[in-house]
Formats: sequence, C-alpha cells, structure tokens
Amino acid sequence: MMRYTPLFSLLLLLCIPAIGTAQTTQSEADRSLLPEINPQDIEIRSEFRARFPGLRRQSILGFNPEPRVFQIDANRMPFIENRDEAVADLSVTELDRPEPPQRSLLTTPTRQNLYVRGGFGSFLSPELEAFGFYELNEKSLLSSDVNFSGSNGHLENQESGFRFLDANISYYEKTNEDYRFKLEGGVVADKYSSISPYSDPNSPEKENLGASVKGTVKKMENAFTGFEASLGGSIFESELSLANSQINSFLRSGTVSEKTYFASFSKFWAGQRMYETFDVSAQFQGGNYGQAPLQNWITAGAALEYERLLNFTTRVTGEVGFQYVSDPFSNKFYVTPEVQIKHNFTDAFSVSGSAFTKPKMQTQQEHLQYNRFLGGGTELRHAYVAGVKGEANYQLFEGNRIFAGASYNFTRDYAYYQRRDISGPTNTGFYNINYANANILEFYTGASYQLIPEKFWADGRVYFRAPNLSSGQTIPYEEKLGVKGAVSYKPIQALTINGWTEYIGKRQSPETNTELNAYLLLNAGAEYQINDTFGVYAKLLNILGQDYEIWNGYQERPFQIFGGITIKL
Repeated sequence: MMRYTPLFSLLLLLCIPAIGTAQTTQSEADRSLLPEINPQDIEIRSEFRARFPGLRRQSILGFNPEPRVFQIDANRMPFIENRDEAVADLSVTELDRPEPPQRSLLTTPTRQNLYVRGGFGSFLSPELEAFGFYELNEKSLLSSDVNFSGSNGHLENQESGFRFLDANISYYEKTNEDYRFKLEGGVVADKYSSISPYSDPNSPEKENLGASVKGTVKKMENAFTGFEASLGGSIFESELSLANSQINSFLRSGTVSEKTYFASFSKFWAGQRMYETFDVSAQFQGGNYGQAPLQNWITAGAALEYERLLNFTTRVTGEVGFQYVSDPFSNKFYVTPEVQIKHNFTDAFSVSGSAFTKPKMQTQQEHLQYNRFLGGGTELRHAYVAGVKGEANYQLFEGNRIFAGASYNFTRDYAYYQRRDISGPTNTGFYNINYANANILEFYTGASYQLIPEKFWADGRVYFRAPNLSSGQTIPYEEKLGVKGAVSYKPIQALTINGWTEYIGKRQSPETNTELNAYLLLNAGAEYQINDTFGVYAKLLNILGQDYEIWNGYQERPFQIFGGITIKL
C-alpha cells in the first residue's frame, strides 16, 4: 500500500494546475459581454442562437430585488371624532347668502315708447320731432311721428316766413292665422311765403294741405311663401294767393286739387330648387288734378319676378312685365324688363349691377313739395326711363365699408324746372315744369366707418354728374358735383357730438343766363342726456354764413342757432 502512495501524490500534483487553469478560463468567458455562437447551429440545424453568459452575472444598477413593503398595523385604532368635536375649534361668524350663478338669457330689449325733441332757433324758428309707440296687446300696436318746423322769416326785403308740418300714424295687428294687418294715415299742412312776383310789392302765399290713407294685408305661411295686398288713396290741395288781382288772372291763382288712388297685389312662393323664389304682382294707380276741367292719368301693370342664389356667392334677380300708362298727352303700353346681379368674391368684397326700363309718373304733390315755387296750371306727363348701374363694395371689417359705382339713365320726357321770364307783367317769376329727353351719367364713391363701436362713426359720399338735355344744355338747377358727410363722437355715455356738411356745385340758371354759386353748408350739434328721461341739445346751422340759393329768386337762411330739450320715455 505504501508502494502506491508516491504514485498517487504525483498524479494529484499534475491535475491541480489543469483544474485551476480550467476554472480561470471559465471565469474569463463568463465575465465577457460578447455573445457565444455555435457554428453548428447555423450550418446543420439552420438556427441562430446566441448566448450571453456574461450578462447573467452583471448587476443592474438601481434594482433592488427585495423592496421594502409597508403594511398597515392590523391592531391599529381608527380616529373617531363626533360632530361637536369637529367644529369645536371653528370661530362662529355671520355668513352672507351665497351669490347665485350668473345667467345669460336672450331677452327682448326695452322698447322706447316716446321720443320728443323740440326747441327754438334764430328768427323765431320753432321745431319739433316726435316719435311714439304704444303696444295695445301682444298682437297689436300703434306708432306715430310728427315733424314740424317754422320761422318768422329771415329776409328784410320780402316775406320769408314758413310752416311745414308732416304727421303720420300707423296701426299694426297680427292674427292667429299668420295674417298681418297694417293701416297707415298721414297729413300734410305747409304754408310759406313764395318769391315776389314782378311789380308786386306784396309777397304771395302758398298753402298745401293733404291727407293719405293706406291699408295692407299680408299672410306669411313661411319666410318664402305668402301674399300681400294694399289699397289706398290721397287728397291734396295747393292754394296760391296774390294781392295783385291783375297778376292773379294771368297766374290762374286759386286752389289746385289732386286725388290719387292705388291698389296692388303680390303672391310669392319658393321654387322646386334650393334658394329660388317666384313673385307675381299686379298694380293699379290713377288720379285726377287741376282746375275745371280735371285732368286724369292712369298706370296699370303686372310682372313676374324670379330670384336665385347660385353657389352661395351669386344672387340673380330677373323681372319681366308690362305697364299701360295714360295721361293727358299720350296712351302707351310698355314692356318692363329688369335684371339685378350681385356676386361675392369674398366675404369682404362684392360687386353688383342692374339694368331696367320702366315708365314713371310723378304727382302734383311730389312736384309742389320738391319745388315750392311752382306756379299754377301745371300739367303732368309720364316719363320713360332706361338705365344701368354698377357698384363695388369692400368691407374692411365689421361696421366699415368702402363703395364706388357708376350709373347711366336715359329719360324720355324728363321733368325739369325753369323760372318764367320776368320781363313782362304777365310773367311773374314763378316756375313751370318743362319736359325734354335727358341723359344723366353719374360716378360716385364713399365710405362709412365705425372706428370705435358706439363711440366714433363717420360716413361720406362724393359724386360727379353730367346731367344733360338732348339739346346739349345742362339741366337747369342740377349740380355736377356734390359732397355729403357726417361724423359723430361720443366721449362719454351721456354726451354725443356730431357734425354734418354738404357741398353743392354750380348750377345753371337759364333765366338770368348765369350760374348759381356753389355753396358749402357746415353744421354741428351736441346732445346731452341729463338722466334716463330728460336731455338738452344745441345745434349750429350754416356756420360759415353762406349766402346761397337753391332756386333762383329766393335766398335761403343764413347762420342759425338752435337749442331745446329731449324727452325719452
């Protein structure tokens, strides 16, 4: 046994270094981060496998395999507090009622029932404007307005006093079956000193009295379907009085009366396609006027209108109809086409245009109120108008607009005014109505601005005209250039300051073979609201003191100061 001991010890010594070397080699392979790939996996088994033995022994930073676990003590006692103990440390104070939540509801604004503006001005000139509204019940109401102005006269060498009164009243009612009824009535009472006749030291006086009534019935099944019918009439008298009996005989002074009557009917409905409507209408109007024997005139016609909105950008309206007109000079039938087009290129920019032909009849009342110096014996004749118009609009932003356009009208038997020759005793200087063919070309541009809502706003318009008769003569008393403008400023809620102006260029006066001078009227005013009911106002008219005439032979009022009160209820 002892014989084999040295041999066993020698073998053990030879194996120990090999074992150590293997352990060293294995430790180095396990510490390596490179993958171990067996080529036989790819070549024989067509599989790719990679081992990363070194990763198994790499510690992960921040990883704790045994995190702390917090547990609730199963033997704990919960905190129990009664109501008295909970409020024992709170101070007792008086609390206000909590504010309710804000409510935003759409309500009908309070309607102003009465507005009165009245005062006095230079030359003993009273003025009054009043608007009234009264709601009888939920379906009916009354409204009215009154406009009055007068003066004791401003001229030293002739009488120049006047009184102008215009009053209207309306009654509205809506029934349960979508019927709406409207009844309107009005009166006119004007009296003024006219221009002095030739060789007459006393100024003549003219008084106009008139009344009108109109009834309307309207049924609206919806916004596009329904009908409307109207019926009414008016009476008007104009009396011219002169102190000189000889001149009276030439002027045929006295009372000139006029009666008019009219009726109309319109039926409208929606078409089969979207955004198209139809409207069929008929109308009749007539009257008689003058001293015995009376003169009569009639207009009657019917029309069909079609309207369509295309692509939400272009609105087209076309109308075709006919009219019959009879007056002391002629009886004629007319075809009356009309077309209107409006196209919106963008929300801010749009253009529109129209073309039309139609007859037109002016009444004695319209002539006498436009030119208050017309003499007696005026005869009426209808006119036939053909015209075109184009306009462009650009809206910078809400409440602001710039526009420009042009129009051309040809009128057959255009009514214009011309003063009688004052060379003889039979021609007293009053005005007559003459008729001739006329061409009127006009260019205009303007703007309206509301720079600060409810604070500062302004608007203005300037126009250039070429009013010519067919003979080449400029139409008497019609300007070629005009400017109108207005501005308002509200520095505080109770105070409003405004100003307005008007410029009228030179006009032909063929009786004197001269031109009436151009004039510029500059006016200003202010209104202060003392409380919700009462206020005061003041205004200055013709601040520059311009001496001007609208009609040859009568100088209009110079600089005037007005002041008064306003009442709102």
